[in-house]
Amino acid sequence: MISRMSTRKWLKQSLIILLILSMTGDQRGDAHELAEGVGTQTTFTIRDGQVIILFNLGWSVPAGFPLLADLDADGDDRVEEEEWRPYLKTRIESLLPQLDLRINGQQIQLELDLIEHAGLEGSVRARPFDAYFTLHGPLPPSLPPNSPWGGGYWLHWQDNSYREQTSSQYSWIPIEDHDPDLSFLILQPDPSLFEDQGAFIRTPGRETILYFYSEATTFDPFTDTAPSAEQLVSLLPTTRAPQSTEEAPSNRPPRPTGEAAQSPRRFPSQTDPSPDEVSEEEQIGGMVETIVLGKAPLWEVALALLLAILYGAGHAIGPGHGKTMVAAYLVGTRGRIRDAVVLGLVVTFAHTISIFLLGLLLLGLIEASADKATSATFQNWITTIFSFGSGALLATFGLILARRRWRTSRKDDHSHDHSHDHSHDHSHDHSHGHESGHSHLPADWAQNGEVRFRDLVTLGFSGGIVPCPAGFTIMLVAAHFQALWLGLIVLSFFSLGLGLMLIGIGCVLVLGKERILHRVSAPLKSRFLQLAPIFSALLVSLIGVWFCIDSLAQGREPIAQMLRALAGYLDG
Repeated sequence: MISRMSTRKWLKQSLIILLILSMTGDQRGDAHELAEGVGTQTTFTIRDGQVIILFNLGWSVPAGFPLLADLDADGDDRVEEEEWRPYLKTRIESLLPQLDLRINGQQIQLELDLIEHAGLEGSVRARPFDAYFTLHGPLPPSLPPNSPWGGGYWLHWQDNSYREQTSSQYSWIPIEDHDPDLSFLILQPDPSLFEDQGAFIRTPGRETILYFYSEATTFDPFTDTAPSAEQLVSLLPTTRAPQSTEEAPSNRPPRPTGEAAQSPRRFPSQTDPSPDEVSEEEQIGGMVETIVLGKAPLWEVALALLLAILYGAGHAIGPGHGKTMVAAYLVGTRGRIRDAVVLGLVVTFAHTISIFLLGLLLLGLIEASADKATSATFQNWITTIFSFGSGALLATFGLILARRRWRTSRKDDHSHDHSHDHSHDHSHDHSHGHESGHSHLPADWAQNGEVRFRDLVTLGFSGGIVPCPAGFTIMLVAAHFQALWLGLIVLSFFSLGLGLMLIGIGCVLVLGKERILHRVSAPLKSRFLQLAPIFSALLVSLIGVWFCIDSLAQGREPIAQMLRALAGYLDG
């Protein structure tokens, strides 16, 4: 009979184990976030009889670095104006047909006024950059105030650019840069998605509907439905109608109090972070460049390799690389320090080799692509596929392991019932002799809790093949400088830091588990040691299922892009 005090003690120790497991996980699961690609941002300003648009293209590091290398036509590792300006002009000319702007149902032909950039010119290195295009188009006549949907200007915008690539879309609506007598309402997207950015209101998505009006409107955004562009065409007058002076809705943004600016106010860039917000890809890329150029003194190279180890260790703490998987396996088995080391080394080896081989595949896809900015898209395709594959392997392995351990446990129970009376003294003596040389855990742990080398290899390989953006950046930069073998060295040091961190986590778990179990009463310990291996195998399987679900959730757009690309290829 187990006493109430023993039960409380067992529950306390179980909570400690669960706490250890939770501390080694992360809030966003074990799958990597996908790399960003080319993002678009758009501002709309109505002033002086025109609609003025500031259209921004922002390249992230994975999308931008191959493009910078491609723009460097003379091979001096610098991008000059005569190299980037023709590209940007051609780029916006190809995108204009994909940008659909309609005001009062009438399609507006946009003309290019100005091309600017931020961070594009200069040395070829791993960094994000932006291009800004100022566009304008004529305003059609305003709708009469007594029209069914009120007077003024109804703006319908649809951004169809980069549908086949990894991208994000935002619209920015300045509050004070329009004609002084204009107010506006945002009808699409949903108000719950608005972000107050001070001088701007930011909305996400490819489609935007804005309603600009003067002084007052009869349109009620809470009860009325916004008109389609087609419905508005028939309402256009031949001349401008006078504006109504009725009271305007109370939910409109504040009207401007000063003079309108002479040009649209530029929104904050998403790809030009402050010095304190330099991305991991930029930092890793800078290290690789320091090493592969061969111009740095030996101490700088050694420092860069040390930093690569530290970044790898820090990377292991973030999302990915199976910390929860390692914890689930080692806590629920008869794992020892050497098993934690083996598992960490297998994950490190699998991670290094998989990124190197997948990096070669990525380089091949980029080389075959006409637009080098598609690198982030290809990278997301590869990451999504292998994240899902890693999850499927873990789920399958966990189920097979649980089934095997369950059968072993049932066999041990049956054998124990028949032989307990005849072998109790012998088993007791053997247990003490075996324990002293290897572990603080009792030696009568059932065979289903034994750690097998092939299980460690299978588990480590399944969790280690998930690629990461930092690893791909190492490959991209090394390939640019034609030093793939040096890239492999840096990647190995990066993965070494990752592996050391996983080994450290595993060792802490093993030692903590032994210390906890040493204090647990014998009956509860025996029951825990019998069931823990089965539950740990099931937990590994559940982690694999989460890998699959999370990779599908994050990879919805890349998967859709892959299917569209495949359909286009099959259509010929």
